Amino acid sequence: MCKNLKIKLLGLGFVISVLGCDKKDEVKQEPIRLNSFSMNLNDQLWEPSFIDNDTCFSTFQCEYFKVDDNIFYSIKAYKDSQSRTNYTSENIFRLQIKGVDSTGVYEVSEPFESFNSYAYFIINESGNQKVYENSVTKITSVVTIEEIIPIDFSELIGIRGSFSGILYNKVNPNDSIVIDNCKFTFKRTNWYDFSQCDE
Repeated sequence: MCKNLKIKLLGLGFVISVLGCDKKDEVKQEPIRLNSFSMNLNDQLWEPSFIDNDTCFSTFQCEYFKVDDNIFYSIKAYKDSQSRTNYTSENIFRLQIKGVDSTGVYEVSEPFESFNSYAYFIINESGNQKVYENSVTKITSVVTIEEIIPIDFSELIGIRGSFSGILYNKVNPNDSIVIDNCKFTFKRTNWYDFSQCDE
């Protein structure tokens, strides 16, 4: 009886060890980041806020839409100590590009309206708001689209590119800010939240 029990236990141990060998250690894969956005504001790095310190959730997004034959990309980015993503955010950057149908350089020189190419930056500080906009009388802001990115199983189209420009205080044109080295990649657009990673 003892001998049979030992044999059974040995057999059970062998089966467990074989099953254990077949099952590889599960390695948690890092999520794949689809979107990115960063820029320099007056020679200082400016990046959108993280939500709950999660690098996959950052407060920027891009909307793709068409009006007649014009393709638009509307980019919004927020930087705020409390990760707010509305008009009360400490910093708000908005960039809209009209007529993007290929790679190339696109001028940003129209007034802030629904179906124009424009850029603006808002600073909310101590109850005061400053609004900086692109010039409409001279070309001081441009977008370079470096890649058009088809999105699998979707009619939406992503982009990769950059922006540089001088934006002027809406109240005092002698006050301006410089944005350069603004780089963005959107392999996901029109998303319902601020998730920037593959799920």
